[in-house]
Amino acid sequence: MKSAMIFTGSGPILVLTTFDSLESPEFVKRLEARGISKFIAHEVSLEQVRKNYGTRFSVVTGDLSQTDDLRVMDIDGHHVFNSFSFDELGMPIYWPAVRHEPAKEQEVAEEVPEGDWLFVKLDEYGNVVESSYLPVVGSRIVPTIDPASAPRQGRFEIDRQGVIFNGSPPIFNGRKLTLRGRVSPALGRTDTAAPTCTWQSNEEGSWTCV
Repeated sequence: MKSAMIFTGSGPILVLTTFDSLESPEFVKRLEARGISKFIAHEVSLEQVRKNYGTRFSVVTGDLSQTDDLRVMDIDGHHVFNSFSFDELGMPIYWPAVRHEPAKEQEVAEEVPEGDWLFVKLDEYGNVVESSYLPVVGSRIVPTIDPASAPRQGRFEIDRQGVIFNGSPPIFNGRKLTLRGRVSPALGRTDTAAPTCTWQSNEEGSWTCV
């Protein structure tokens, strides 16, 4: 089961669903059946929803079917928005999906970015188990982040020295990805990022741009 804050044209709503993914075509169809054809979705913690809604949570979850179901938990946009901090929101999912036009050759030649956005998921030890750039799967965030406050997912850029910046959440900033060996079996998606740099591990085990 998942819970998600869905930002719509009239404000956010909170939903519970048994769909495996908020990007599932059937999940999208269920929202469209409710008149929501354009949205931004953020997964939120089920435990936090349980804490915030108490009996209401039990009633709605008791009404959920075992599979492929969707229930609206709260339609009071003001209440939904103020019930969760930004740190409690998962990575945004846009529908319709954002599509980027390919850059023109001249524009690429004039502007060389310092880094590239990488989206990652981490285990409780700080190991990268999924990434939008497959080669970094199996790396570890260093220095180590306290497990009590360690985020399980985020996005950031890496400069040419391999240092993380523009991190979201900011706790990633100033740290490095250190190669620890591939996760087996690999959990990462196929490459979806197109880095400006060719990232290679150096003698110290960190990723650097060459």
